[in-house]
Amino acid sequence: MSTALEDILVNAYSIEMEAYLKAHPEDFPEAIELALGDRERYSWRAAWLMGNCMEVDDERVRGSVDRIVAAMPGKPDGHWRELMKIVSKMRLNDEQEGRLFEMAMQQWQDPEKQSSVRWKAFQFIAAMVDKYPELAAEVRLVLRPELIDQLSPGVRRSVSREARRMLALKPV
Repeated sequence: MSTALEDILVNAYSIEMEAYLKAHPEDFPEAIELALGDRERYSWRAAWLMGNCMEVDDERVRGSVDRIVAAMPGKPDGHWRELMKIVSKMRLNDEQEGRLFEMAMQQWQDPEKQSSVRWKAFQFIAAMVDKYPELAAEVRLVLRPELIDQLSPGVRRSVSREARRMLALKPV
C-alpha cells in the first residue's frame, strides 16, 4: 500500500504536489528518503518536489546533504539533475563542494548526457569558479567546441554566455 505522498507523486499535477508538501511538512523526511532511492515511479518526482518546496540552505535538508551527494553517482540524468538542484541550494562544506565539482565536471564532459543535465553541471562549475577563481584554468580546458556544439541551441547559448562571463573569454 502506498503512502499519501507516494500517491500524490504519481497522481497529481505539479501545483497539487507542491501544495500537498507545503500543507504536510511532516512528509518532508519521506520525500528525502524517496528522492535518495531508486524507485522508478517516485524518486525523480520526490527530488523534483523537494527542490521546488525547499528554501535556500533549508534546515530540513541540511542533515541529508552528504547522503544526497553520495546517492548521486549512477542516477539517471533527470534524477541526477534534480538532486544537483537540491544540493546547489545548500551551504556546502569544502569536501562536499569538491565531490560535487568532480561529479559536475564528469557530467559536463559526457556528450551522451542530456543538455539540461550538462547545463546544471556547468552552472555548478561556474559557481565554483566564482568562489574559487583558481579553478578557471582547469575549467578553460573543458570548454572545447565539441562539448559545446552538441548542446541544444538554448543551452549552447547559455553555456557560451556563462563561459564568457566566468572566464572573461572571447566567444566560445
